[in-house]
Amino acid sequence: MSAPSPATVRRASPARQVLTLFGDYWWDVAEPLPSGALVSALGDLGIKEAAARATLSRLTRLELLVGDRVGRRTTHRLSERGAAIIAEEAFWLDTFGQVEARWDGLWSVVAFSIPESRRALRHTARSRLKWLGYAPLYDGMWISPRDTADEAMAQLRDAGVGDVTAMRARLETTTEGGPQAAWDVAGAREEYDCFADELARAGSGVDPGATGADAFAERSRLMLAWQRFRGIDVGLPRELLPDGWPRVEVRRRFAELYDGLGPAAEERMRSHIAAISPELAPAVRRRRLGS
Repeated sequence: MSAPSPATVRRASPARQVLTLFGDYWWDVAEPLPSGALVSALGDLGIKEAAARATLSRLTRLELLVGDRVGRRTTHRLSERGAAIIAEEAFWLDTFGQVEARWDGLWSVVAFSIPESRRALRHTARSRLKWLGYAPLYDGMWISPRDTADEAMAQLRDAGVGDVTAMRARLETTTEGGPQAAWDVAGAREEYDCFADELARAGSGVDPGATGADAFAERSRLMLAWQRFRGIDVGLPRELLPDGWPRVEVRRRFAELYDGLGPAAEERMRSHIAAISPELAPAVRRRRLGS
C-alpha cells in the first residue's frame, strides 16, 4: 500500500487534529497512546466519538498510525511514515519565520510531461510539488527558489511520473514581476494580516480563568491555523518579497500565545491519559516554539 502525501493527510480536519496531538504532546515517546485518551482529547476539539474512532481507523489503514489491542484496551502510535511526517513538520515549525537564509539567486526548475488522459497522476504530481513549495511558471514547468530539485525529482518518480527534468539555474522572464509572480504574494500578505488581527483579538497573554479544556482547544486551533501558512507562504527569500514582509513578526506573536497556553493545555492532555493509563501521564510533554 503506498503512503499518502502529507498534503493529502492534512486536508482532512480530524486527521489533522490527530497528527497535531501527537506532534504537540506525544512526540518522540516510545509508548503508544491509549486510543480512549485520543478520543477524549479530540472531543475537546469538537470531534464526536464516532468520527474520532473512524479517523483513527482511517489513519491506521493509511499506515500513518499503528494500532494494537491488549485485552479490551486499544492503543495507537505513529508509524514510521507518520513519524517522518511529524518530524518534517517539526523542522518547518522550528525554522519557518526563524531562519532567514541568504538566497543564492538560483532557481530549482522541474519540467515534466504527463498525458492529459492521466489526470489523476497530473493531480498527484502537482500536489507533491506544491507541498515542496513549487509553483507553475508554465504548464509542466514548476519553479522554487529552494535547492530542492533532487527532492522534487524523487517525489515525481515515486509518484510514477516517467518524463522528468530538473535543474538549478538562474531565471530571466518577460513576466511582469519576475519568476516570483508565480506565487500569490498579495494573497499571502492578506492572510498574514487576518491572522495577525486574530492573534491581537486573542491577546498576547492567557486568560487566567480559562479552563484546561479551553486552553487545549485554543492552542490546537491556533496551531492548525499557523500550519496553513505552509501552503500560503512557501518561504520565498526576503530578496523576492515586498518590504515589511510580516512572516517573522507574525510567527513571533503566534509562538508567544501558543507557548502561553501550553501549561494548561499540557495538563488537560495529561488528564485524558491519566483517566485510562495513569502510568503514562507523566510522559506528556508539550511542544514549545519560543527560545
